[in-house]
This record gives sequence, C-alpha cells and structure tokens, in this order.
Amino acid sequence: MLKRWLKSFYIKIFLSFLVTCILFFVGLALFWNAYFTDLFYMDKKELLAARSAEVAKLLPSVQEGTISTRELRFGIRIIARSINGSVWLVDAKGNVLNGSSERDGTVIPKTMDALFIEGLKGNTGFVAAPYKLDENAMEGFLTHYAPAQLNGQPVVIFLHVPAVEVSEALAAVRWNIVVPLLFSLLTVGIILYILSRKLAGPLQQINRAALELAAGDFSARVPVGSNDEVGQLAKSFNFMVTQLNEWEDTRQEFLANVSHELRSPLTSLRGLIIAMNDKVIPADKYGHYLKICGFEVQRLQRLVNDLLDLARIQNGMDVIRLRPLVLNEAIAETLELLSTITRERSLILEARVPDPALQLLTAELDPDRFAQVLQNLLYNAIQFTPGGGTITVELRAQSENAVILVRDTGIGMHEHELHRIWDRFYKVEHARTPCSEGTGLGLTIVKHLVSGMKGSISVTSQPGAGTEFMLAFPLIPVGR
Repeated sequence: MLKRWLKSFYIKIFLSFLVTCILFFVGLALFWNAYFTDLFYMDKKELLAARSAEVAKLLPSVQEGTISTRELRFGIRIIARSINGSVWLVDAKGNVLNGSSERDGTVIPKTMDALFIEGLKGNTGFVAAPYKLDENAMEGFLTHYAPAQLNGQPVVIFLHVPAVEVSEALAAVRWNIVVPLLFSLLTVGIILYILSRKLAGPLQQINRAALELAAGDFSARVPVGSNDEVGQLAKSFNFMVTQLNEWEDTRQEFLANVSHELRSPLTSLRGLIIAMNDKVIPADKYGHYLKICGFEVQRLQRLVNDLLDLARIQNGMDVIRLRPLVLNEAIAETLELLSTITRERSLILEARVPDPALQLLTAELDPDRFAQVLQNLLYNAIQFTPGGGTITVELRAQSENAVILVRDTGIGMHEHELHRIWDRFYKVEHARTPCSEGTGLGLTIVKHLVSGMKGSISVTSQPGAGTEFMLAFPLIPVGR
C-alpha cells in the first residue's frame, strides 16, 4: 500500500516541491543565522583582536628586560578590564603563566584544549561557546586565541569576554527566524499538496477513463475543469473517445453491411442450387437460373474486389504511380469504352473536350486509377439516368487546375443524401429505385483515389434535375 502510495504522481510532485522548499528554507535559516551571528559578534571580535595585538606587543619587552613580570601582569589586567573579561598567557604545557584572573599557575580547562592546540599550531581564531571558565563564572563566552613568543618559548594568548547577552539576543533572533520559516513551510506544504492534487486529479480521471475505454465502455468521459494544458489534455481525450466511438459504430455498420451484401447473393445461390438439386426447377429452366447464378457470382466477385481495393488504398498498400497524363486523350478513351453501354440504354453521351491541337491539358496522374475514377462516375450516371437522358463529360482549364465535370440528367439526390454518398455501402437507390447493381463502395474508392492523386472532388445535385461531379487536378505547366 505504501509503495503504491509513493508511486502516485501527485505524491511525487508534492514530495519533490516540498523537499525543494525545505532545502530552500534550511539554507535561508543557515544564512540568516550566520549573518546575525557575525553581525552581533563583529564589534567584540574587532575589540579582542586589537587587545590581543596589544598583549603581543608587551611580550618582547619582558624578554628584553624593559618591563618585569609583575608589570606584565599589571598591564594584562588593565587590558582585561578594558574588555570586561580576562586574558591568559598559556605555555606549551597548558599552564597559565600570567593573566588577569585567579588561574595563574593552573592548567587550562579541558574545554579549551582544542583551541589551545590550534594556537600552538600558529592559528588564530574566535569561538563563541556556552562553556564555563570556572565554577563561579557564567556560561557563554567569546574567546579569541592567538600564538605568541615569551622568552623564546611558544605561548598562546587567550582573551575571554562574556557573551551571555549576545547569546540570548542571538537565540531570540533564531527563534524569530525559525518560527516564521516553520509556519511558512507548513503553509507552503498545504498549498503544494492542494496544487499537486489539483494537477494530478485530472490525470487520474483520464487513467480511469482510459481503463474503462480499454474495457469497451465508450461512454467514459473526463470532466474539463480548466483551459490550461491539463484541461486541453482532458478535451483531447474526450475528443479521442468520441472519434473511437464513431469508428466503432462505423466498424459495426461496415461489418453489418458486408454481411448483408454477402448474404443476399449467397442466399440466392444456395436456394437456386438446392432447388435444382431437388428437381424443384425443371431441367429445361436450368439455363435461365444458371444465368441468375452467374449474375450473383459476378456480384460477389465485384464486392470482394471492391473490398480488397478499398483496403489496399486505405492501408497505403496501393501504390499510385504518377506520370504526366494528357487528359484530352484519357477522357476520350474512357468514353469510347462506355459508348456501347450508353447506346444500349438509349442514353446520349456528350464529350466537351478541347481539341488537343488547340489546347492540351496535362496533369500528374496514374492512368489506370484515373480511368477507374472516371468509369465509376460514368457508371453511376448511367445507372441513375433514365433512357433518353444525357450524360456530359466536360474538360476545361480553370486557374492552375484541370477541371473535369461529369453531369447527368438523372433522378438526382436530396441534400441529406449528398452528405452520405462517400460512406461505404451507402446506396441512394435503396430509397428511390429498385436497381441495385453496385456494391456501394464505388464512390468511397473514388474519393480515396482522387485524394491520392492530389486532386479534389465535389458534387451538386437536385432531385429530378440530375447530378454533377466536379474533379480538379493540378495542371503541369506548359514547357515543363
């Protein structure tokens, strides 16, 4: 449980910021403590250093015989009174040779041993510590030690001044520093905890929603409570769920449509085969029903081929090989292939293509895929145009594009149908005509192929007035 709690994102954020704040506050406290300690002791340190120098000046006079030991003691006592403290001269064995206190001829306290050793090494320094020089003295002294020479022997000069008042003042200052810092740290800790929870809360909600989504629940959503990066992440997650839900609905619809499209011809084939096998159908009618079976097999073959074609295009497996294509000639060839079927259906097929000798329009296209696009559009026009109608294919240059219009005088489409004609398996004829020759995949394939060849396609239509598809492809500049 503890490990899981420590792995929590908001706990990591909270602890990281809290440790940073603690280190900052500790550093700040140490800085102010050092600053005020140095400030309060500064005057006394300067005074002790000056008086230590005066004592050091007296020692050569003793060696020269200018002053006696008694006069030295008297001078040291005067210096001690000037600092309201005490002065010791300590030999190399730790004995007080001369001083301003009653410790003459005694060994220095053990608490002074470390300072004494530093002095013998030739070091100078200050120490403020709560120690006692004797049983009757008060605790808390500022001590200065410095090396010197007396009669050719090393000695250490000690100057002690009471620092009780300074220590008490420093203690008060430290409390005034530490207490506000502790309250500040507590306040900052609470604020950091709240902020880290607020920051990590939406992430936890997104995690829970993602797990629900993985389990198949597409109703999972994350509440958006802000417009910052976390709020944008929540919005993006909700948008992703919506898209996944739509894709899942599309997938289910696709499977249902495929099942339906496959089931219809298979059911017809199975029924006819069983009927002929059981002799329900007379032998002289076999030829007629075998033609029906052949038609259903072709229907299945078209459906499978369209599905494979669409899958290759959507998965990027279909390689579109672009090369310069003369549209005048490509359109003329396609219209020549479809002229027979239009005559059989009593349709007028018009071509409004510029004369190649006057205007040659060339674009970077895949010849086979372009022929497939144009044939799909023309087959749709043929299917939905009654006998006697007209199908027109027009080619013209417009700005930097080659524009191809495929126009018919057929039954047309309503506005709501125009939005769905690019959907897989959608058939307009389901609602208004019994004809059902197509698979409902043709226009879906057309849209993908046109986009793959860097073109665009649009459609306009009115019920009873026909339909017009407009293709646009970038032209290759003349002389390229």
